[in-house]
Amino acid sequence: MNLLSSLNISAGALSVNEKAISVVSHNVSNMNTEGYHKQRVNLQARNIAGQIGDNPANQVRANGGVKIANVMRYNDDYLNNYYREQLSQKNMLEQQLGNLDELAGIFNDLEGTGVDAALSKFYEALNNLQQYPASSTARTNFVETSKTLTSLLNEKSVQLSKLTGEALGDGSSEDSLKNSKIYVQYRELNNSLEELAAVNKALQTTQTGTLTANNLLDQRDLILHDIAQFVDITVEESPNGSVAVYTGDQALVKGAKVVGKLDIDTAKSYCEKHGIIYPDEWTGENAVLSIVDEDGGVVVENANSVITGGALGGLIHSATDYDDGVTNAGTVQASLDKLASSIASIFNDLNKRENAYCIDPANTNHLKATYEGNNLFACYDEDGNETTEGITAANIKVSDNILKTDGIWNISCAYFENGDNYDENAVGNAQNVIAMIGTRNEKQPELNGMSVEDFYTSMLGKIASAGDSAKSLYETQCDVVDSLENQLDSAYGVDLNEELVDLVKYQTAYAAAAQVFNTVNSCLDTLMTLGR
Repeated sequence: MNLLSSLNISAGALSVNEKAISVVSHNVSNMNTEGYHKQRVNLQARNIAGQIGDNPANQVRANGGVKIANVMRYNDDYLNNYYREQLSQKNMLEQQLGNLDELAGIFNDLEGTGVDAALSKFYEALNNLQQYPASSTARTNFVETSKTLTSLLNEKSVQLSKLTGEALGDGSSEDSLKNSKIYVQYRELNNSLEELAAVNKALQTTQTGTLTANNLLDQRDLILHDIAQFVDITVEESPNGSVAVYTGDQALVKGAKVVGKLDIDTAKSYCEKHGIIYPDEWTGENAVLSIVDEDGGVVVENANSVITGGALGGLIHSATDYDDGVTNAGTVQASLDKLASSIASIFNDLNKRENAYCIDPANTNHLKATYEGNNLFACYDEDGNETTEGITAANIKVSDNILKTDGIWNISCAYFENGDNYDENAVGNAQNVIAMIGTRNEKQPELNGMSVEDFYTSMLGKIASAGDSAKSLYETQCDVVDSLENQLDSAYGVDLNEELVDLVKYQTAYAAAAQVFNTVNSCLDTLMTLGR
C-alpha cells in the first residue's frame, strides 16, 4: 500500500509540475500582451485527513504529496486606482490643451492680417480723416478699414463657433451633435460599461485563483483603464473580482448590470424637455449629458457638472464661459463679443452725439444744418432692420447708412462744444474725429478699464498664457502617467529571467518526480515477480 501511495504521490507531482510549467509558458507567451499580469503557481502540501499524533506510520500515511493551492495574479489595487486617477487627469488635460492649441491657431494673427492690425489701420484711417475731413478718399478709406475690422471679428466668431461645434455640436442640430467629439466618446464609454458588466458576470461564476479568473481580471482592469480615460471614476471590488464603478456619487456599473449609462442631448432639445427658452435662458454647454438607468429612466438630468475628469470632462468644460478665470472658447467668445459691442457703442455714441455735424453731401462745402444721427456700426434682425441691441462679434456690421450712396458723408467730423457756435462753413472742423482718435488710449469701463487695443492684446495674452500653462501641466501629467506605467510594468510585467528560474525549478522537480515514479514502478514490478 505504501508503494502504491508513493506511486500516486509521484504521479500527482508530475501533474502539478506539468501545470506549473504550463503557467510559465502562459507568462512567456503573454509577455507583450497589453494589460497582462504575470502569474505564479502557489504549491501546497497535500495531507490526507485522519489522526496523525506521534505515530510515524500514521504520519507517513497522511502525506498526500503536493497540490496547487492557487494561481496567484500579481496585482496592487492602490497602484491601479492611482493610475486610473492620473490617467483620467491626463486625458482631461489633453482635451483642454488641444482646445487651447486650436484657439491659439485661430488668433495666431499673421503680421498685418489680424484683428490687432485691423484696429491699428482703423485708427490710422481716423488720423487721416482728421487731417482731411472733407476728403471723400479719406472717408472711403475709413469705411473700408471699418469693414475689414468687422469682417475679421465676424470671421473669428465663426471660427470659435466651429471649434465649439467640433467639440460639442452647435447646440441645436442633432447632426452637428452626432459629428462632434463628445458624441463619439460618450458612445465609446457606454460600450466600455457594457463590456465591464459582461466581464463582471463571468467573474461571478468563475472560481477565483484560477487561470480563467486571472485572465478575466486582466480584461476587467483594461476596461477600467479605458473608462477612466473618459470620466473620473472610483472602483469598489467584491471578493469574486467583480466591481462597482462610480463617477462622483453616481453608480455606473454594479456587478453584471449597467445601472447608469450616459445619454446625450443638444442644448436645444434639453431645454425643450425642461421648459427652458433656448437660447435666451440657457447658460450651459452645447451638449448635455445625462445618466439613465437600465430601463432608460433619468437618474441625473444634467450630469455635466458631475463629470469633472477624463476626456469627457475636458470636452464639456472647454467651450463655455463660467466666469471662473479659465480660458477656453467660451470665455474668448465672450471677450470678443464684449469688444465688438464696445466698439459699436463707443463710436456710435460719438457719431450721434449732440452738436456733432456731418458734411452735406449735396454741398460738400457746407455742414448739414440738422443731423438725425447715424450709427457707424450695427447689426440686423431677421427682418433686415438695423438695431444696436445684441451686437456681438458674429453680427457686427458697418451700418447700411454709411455704406449707401453718399453714406460716407454721414460720418460726423465736426463738433461744436457750444451749439451756438455752429458754423455751416466749418467743413475743416474735425473735433469729433479727434474725439474718436482719443479712444485709442482711453480706458473703457466696459472693457475692464482697458482701451480697445489693450483689451484685445490682453485677450491674446490670456490665450497664450493658458496654452503654455496647459502644455506644462499636460507634459507633467504625461510624465506621471509614464512613471506609473513603468511601475505597473515592473510590478505585473513578465520578467524572462524570473520565468527562466521558475522553468528550471519546475523542470527539475518534474524530472525528480519522474525518477521517483520509475523507481516505485520498478519496485512494484519486482514484488509482482516475487509473488508468482
